[in-house]
Amino acid sequence: MPGLQRVAVIGAGMAGLACARELGARGADVTIFEKSRGPGGRVATQLSDYGSFDHGAQYFSVHTHGFESHVQRWVDAGVAAPWPGKTIAFDRGRVIDGPIGAERFVGVGGMNAIARHLAEGLELTTETKIVRLTRRAGLWHLHDEAGKLLQISGFDAVVVTAPSPQTATLLHDCTPLAAEIASVTWEPCWTALLALSRPSGIDYSAAFVNDDPILGWMSRDDRKPGRAKVPGVVERWVLHARPRWSRKYIDLAPEAAAHWIARAFSARVGRPATVRSLTGHRWRYATPTRPLKQPFLWDETGRIGVAGDWCGDPRVEGAFVSGLALAEAMLP
Repeated sequence: MPGLQRVAVIGAGMAGLACARELGARGADVTIFEKSRGPGGRVATQLSDYGSFDHGAQYFSVHTHGFESHVQRWVDAGVAAPWPGKTIAFDRGRVIDGPIGAERFVGVGGMNAIARHLAEGLELTTETKIVRLTRRAGLWHLHDEAGKLLQISGFDAVVVTAPSPQTATLLHDCTPLAAEIASVTWEPCWTALLALSRPSGIDYSAAFVNDDPILGWMSRDDRKPGRAKVPGVVERWVLHARPRWSRKYIDLAPEAAAHWIARAFSARVGRPATVRSLTGHRWRYATPTRPLKQPFLWDETGRIGVAGDWCGDPRVEGAFVSGLALAEAMLP
């Protein structure tokens, strides 16, 4: 890779991992920087004393042959599996019971199993937030929150795969792409993680809730493949609030948001929930509502690229394909 021997990838979500793996396979020396404790981004699994919860992306589906081949390799490696759980939809007082959408896949043991698998063999620096980029002698230098310069030798190119508002802020004086990046809009999502000590009586595994002002999705997490049982917990549910409600109450305390979402769940079930544990998580940038039309952006002059689910297709598949497409564009 003439001129692109060393590449920094900021963000270890699906786009960043896909891009890093492809660049590495073509001979680049790639270092990934991730602000969280591990890879995955919104393909996330939260661990607790009451079991694990896929509190971000609930599943993914396959819509292209190219992505299908990658998914099959994940299935063969035992890190992904089809999710055959019964999914229904509540819509205007009706219950829609039957096949809804394409076949769904999940990570075995947790959605982040796929991210951990993709990160194997890559140079990944976690718990490191990049807040500033500088360029000297044609090389990019990265600085963390403490002002520390990382990798003194610098990088030939930088890839940023964080949500677009964070990406635009980081790149505002580094590339003309920043203005286009800032045009992407997002919806937030409040999520409640609910552990029950008694059965809910629900016979389905997940439901789209289209007729509730608060609740938008409910999924029984412990029924997904490879989920471990926890003593004293009979069911684990992930509940996503609707975008409009999440936006209106974005500044609620997490415990208050979780309380309201759990109340909506109990109302839908028709009985009080026997709560063993209830926590809330706020995704400020959950769903891109006006993603870019192209799958990535690449500034050849500045040697800066961006990718993510906000480029082209706002799904797990879209994020992965975006990262691959950017890596191919960066190749000579």
